[in-house]
Amino acid sequence: MKLDEIQKNIEKISIENWNKSFGGTASSEIANKIEIDNSIVMRAMEDLVAANYGTINANVELSQISIDSETREFEFTPIKVHIYFPSKQMLEEFFYSSDLVRKSIPEYKKRLYLGAHQLSQVLFDESVLARYFDYPEYYELDDSRSGGHIYICSEETPEERYIHVRHGRKALANGKSAIVAIYKDLANMSEFEQRYWHSHELNIHELDFLPNDEAYEKFFNRNYEGAWVKYTDELSDLTNNLESLNSLFENNIFNKVQNIYCRPPVENTQKSYFDSCSELFKLVGPDNINQKTLKDFLRNNKDCLDKDFVYESGRDISKLELLGLFEEKIGSSKKLTKAVRLLQKDRTEADHKIIESKIARENLSEQFFNHVEEINANIKEIIEKIKNPL
Repeated sequence: MKLDEIQKNIEKISIENWNKSFGGTASSEIANKIEIDNSIVMRAMEDLVAANYGTINANVELSQISIDSETREFEFTPIKVHIYFPSKQMLEEFFYSSDLVRKSIPEYKKRLYLGAHQLSQVLFDESVLARYFDYPEYYELDDSRSGGHIYICSEETPEERYIHVRHGRKALANGKSAIVAIYKDLANMSEFEQRYWHSHELNIHELDFLPNDEAYEKFFNRNYEGAWVKYTDELSDLTNNLESLNSLFENNIFNKVQNIYCRPPVENTQKSYFDSCSELFKLVGPDNINQKTLKDFLRNNKDCLDKDFVYESGRDISKLELLGLFEEKIGSSKKLTKAVRLLQKDRTEADHKIIESKIARENLSEQFFNHVEEINANIKEIIEKIKNPL
């Protein structure tokens, strides 16, 4: 078989395989199909690469599996192959000259046909997450500083909303952060979801990234290096810490330990940030505090009297002041109360003021997570003080 015929077979078979799996083709597979020696196909691939027709992963060591006709046992024969990938130009030429061009192929699936790598990343505006936070009855959304995942969580979720995507967060030099997703996950979304994500896509060439982005490194190491990396998930930690604190009392201090609408800002705007603070305040603020549990503890363990729970005027002290008294009596310096009051200020901005439409310079997602992180540290300190009193 002549060299040009071998190369045409390489191109034809590799493009067919790419359009089935969006991956490369081993020289041994082509050699078996056209019945020539693997080494000849490897040299033909090298010539194609030299002429800018594709790329190869060279000299990959595989095991060729066969079955002994007599013993019926598997035999593994070491073999060295090239893995060939057709060029984007070759894939584009095939796509636009084939029936594929007339099919309604969703955006990110189409990009794979045109040569995008399955593990390449696409960047999106943070607001792309808003839909999934707003429909907790349809989607399970796990989000953190490093990212998380989104997938459908109910049989009631319409088929057109199918999604199962890993996402990361990448810090930008302008103070914002971008959402990162992987082509493989994007291409497997429903067409409806692909259109939605495409409408929030950012041009990676127009973005400047912060160096030494530890949160993004965790996303990368988990999804590309196969490392066992646990994302720091402040909101999940908050739920766990509230549950741990409640478990130390006969009745709960905090009536609810989770708020499905509590989330980081989905846009880097003051309005989005204040809305997030408002939902967080619902979880740790006075409306969620069981004052009877606090009073019972203070009476039974800290010798407090009813007069300690009222002003001189006879009016009851507020729930936040009661929380402060509780912290003072166990020796934790009212740190949680101070953190909740600080949060209350931002919550008040959201609930009682008309907020200007203003893009913030600082990273408000990071600022929100810092709020949660501080509250977590304060609750852990309270737990420690109760478990190990002086």
